[in-house]
Amino acid sequence: MRYFTWFALIAALGSLFWTALGQMASRWAVDPSYTHGFLVPLFSLYLLWHRRPMFLPSAPALGWGFVLIGLATGLMVTAAALFFQTLAHYSLPLFLAGVCLALGGWQKLKWAWPSLAFLFFMVPLPGPVADALGGPLQHVATVASTYVIQTVGVPAVAEGNVILLSTEPIGVAEACSGLRMLVLFVAIAAGFVLLVDRKPWEKLLLLASSIPIAIIANVTRITLTAMMYEWVSENAAQLVFHDLAGWLMMPLAIALLAAEATLLSSLVIENRPAAPVALGLGRNDPSPIVLPGVGRSAPPLRSPRPSPPRPR
Repeated sequence: MRYFTWFALIAALGSLFWTALGQMASRWAVDPSYTHGFLVPLFSLYLLWHRRPMFLPSAPALGWGFVLIGLATGLMVTAAALFFQTLAHYSLPLFLAGVCLALGGWQKLKWAWPSLAFLFFMVPLPGPVADALGGPLQHVATVASTYVIQTVGVPAVAEGNVILLSTEPIGVAEACSGLRMLVLFVAIAAGFVLLVDRKPWEKLLLLASSIPIAIIANVTRITLTAMMYEWVSENAAQLVFHDLAGWLMMPLAIALLAAEATLLSSLVIENRPAAPVALGLGRNDPSPIVLPGVGRSAPPLRSPRPSPPRPR
């Protein structure tokens, strides 16, 4: 009866978070920057299946579980009071972590935490955060693209967020800042590091490198557009910028991440102990020895036993 009461309480609280999930789904459907949100829960479920060997029996941790559930509920109430829905959206993974603890214990949370952490990628960025990131990314894209364009021999000057070419100017608009590419590619890189079997520092390095890789892909797109303006025509430049490059930049970023992972694999060599090499002493004493410095230390060599004298 007691477990049924707890289950009913969790189900009642879960109905509140179902509303938050519906709000996020509505945003995914209308905002092109977050259409990947529909795939995030599916990938989280795949992570649970991928880590199924870790699904081991464990006692429920009801106390800590309800602490997290209470904290998530408090965030939900605060979000409603402040009309700040993003706070309610971020409380959903925290609520699920509390449910996992309350019903399955710490071992179940150890199994499920990567999936729960990945759910944060389905939450759209708050408006102030998106604005704070979009401006610097827009400026970096303009300056870096101008430098690359000049390097390939095309005259270009950056004025604000506009690149002045010899033919006509190219405006790096807010939509071209690369924020959409950055959010999506960081999610892809996070999924990659959660699946591969690497050391923790390698995973952190791969995840951190997703930010400059996304910027490089966006700079490549703008540079190709400028080259099309100069060397072909405006129509060809528009085709590259809005259609072709938009589809190819994500595969380019994924290829760069894969190349980095391959490079790390070739640079990092694990130090595995070599197998001991056994040698015999001869017919009279076939007991083996182990070479020093290869495996365990070798026993002292024994002199061969003298043969008995022959009868005369």
